[in-house]
Amino acid sequence: MRIIYSFIFIFFCFNSFAHQPKLIKYSPSENNPHKVIFPEISKAYYGKLDGEPHYYIIKSDKEFLFYTGILSPKRNENYTWLSIDIINENKEIIFKADGKNFKWEPWYEPYARDWYWKGPEIGGELNKETGFKKSFPLESGSYLLKIYNDDNSGNYSLAVGEAEFFGSNLWEKTLTWTPIIFYIGPYMDIVHWKKFDIRAYIPHIIILVLSFIIYLVVKRIFFKEKNYLN
Repeated sequence: MRIIYSFIFIFFCFNSFAHQPKLIKYSPSENNPHKVIFPEISKAYYGKLDGEPHYYIIKSDKEFLFYTGILSPKRNENYTWLSIDIINENKEIIFKADGKNFKWEPWYEPYARDWYWKGPEIGGELNKETGFKKSFPLESGSYLLKIYNDDNSGNYSLAVGEAEFFGSNLWEKTLTWTPIIFYIGPYMDIVHWKKFDIRAYIPHIIILVLSFIIYLVVKRIFFKEKNYLN
């Protein structure tokens, strides 16, 4: 029973410091960019450059709060730098986060329990509590976010938005966290960090243990009923 309570506690407390992770398994191009829905809600897009820049698009018919920043997985002391350009409807670069000339620093992410290289951000004033910049107002319109480096290679985590939201009720929380806990976490460990971390599989182990316990209980009940009938 303690295991169940621990799992429930972890399930509902993660949202106090985590982005909604989104896996990008293709190469969103300038002509087919990945759509960022609800740009004010914090999300982390995990992707891998494979010879071409990646593009994301934000479309809003009203003013909204905007923030973006870039991270790359820290596997050793050599980081892969990446830059972000924000391009408006007139094909003009209105903001640039220059990763090439930025001092990347190690940063520990408690949700995934992994180390990143923290890159440049596009935002307002610095939030001293988090160490990241805050959102700032951006007028309505269509904006392209371009992720790139010199050879367009390497894994990245693109953060967009600042407001944390993981569902207003149990059902929404379940729909949000189920794929994160049971699929996205292990996938990121293997694909992005090139490692096997048993901690990423704790939910799977818990489910297997609970399933086995339920099986034993059901078997015991039916076994007793069968003996009683005999």
